[in-house]
Amino acid sequence: MSATRYFHEGEAALQAESGVDTAAFESMVAGAMQPELKASEAAFVTDRTFSVATTLDAQSRPWSSPLLSATGQGLFVVRDQTTIVITPDPAPGDPLLSNAAATPALGVLYFDPARRRRMKSIGRAEVHGGALLYRMHRNFGICNKYIFKRDHTPAQPSQSSEPGQSAAAPTLGARHLDEQSAAQLSVADTVFLASHHDVNGADATHRGGPAGFVTVIDSSTISIPDYLGNGMFNTLGNLRVDPRVGFMTMDFATGRTVHLTGLGKVRLSPASDAMSARTLVIDIEEVLVTHQNHGVWTDIEEFPHRPGLVNPATPYLATPR
Repeated sequence: MSATRYFHEGEAALQAESGVDTAAFESMVAGAMQPELKASEAAFVTDRTFSVATTLDAQSRPWSSPLLSATGQGLFVVRDQTTIVITPDPAPGDPLLSNAAATPALGVLYFDPARRRRMKSIGRAEVHGGALLYRMHRNFGICNKYIFKRDHTPAQPSQSSEPGQSAAAPTLGARHLDEQSAAQLSVADTVFLASHHDVNGADATHRGGPAGFVTVIDSSTISIPDYLGNGMFNTLGNLRVDPRVGFMTMDFATGRTVHLTGLGKVRLSPASDAMSARTLVIDIEEVLVTHQNHGVWTDIEEFPHRPGLVNPATPYLATPR
């Protein structure tokens, strides 16, 4: 196990390989990775209309699910500095609530793409009816890179349907991507990853890039470049210890959502790739397709992708590629 307090052995190993000064990083994040929400963080959480959760199924496989408010209700209610009540509106087939009932580990990415802001928490949840009582042991903000600016208007109450209902039936338990799902992944600019560490917990994170940055190698294999981020290596560090990984992307125009779980392998990117040093390859084990009550999304601005987007706050010993 790593001797560090905030970064586990997988994260510390990747930091060392990438030239990050882990000891200095530990000192920097000591005041940030606390269980208690500050007042400004609580306000940010309360205002969210869309976020993303990582859950584990009964086989401990990670899944990523969108969090959208139940029609006419708030998504998050901050009960105290470490406890949040989440009232989601999962689409039929979404594994969110069944997974949380089976395995309490829960990671949440609080996501505000319109302002390119994001924060994450790690903790455990209890299912109470259609709500989650979420107790957190870690909260922290993360950098704003690779976020396509989009504004979100939540779905409105409807007399013709109940929360959680959808006009389109889910596609459950497929082993491979169908043609529509493969096409959807091939043009995505925003995806989410789910991973887990036995001690640190379930992690939910965002990946963004130019449309087409996800490569569909074949119907059972995809790859994603790992662009320079904050140097924490939460996801790839988790995969160094436990290769199981979840993936999710939502069509912001239709709400069609592709969830998958599988095994992740990290490969070095070609030297010709100026944006990433590593590439995540996912061998798919199971695919779900759901249709979320997603509201209305308005595109604002793509993220300006260019090489060398090093986070100046990260204590690198040497400038990474």
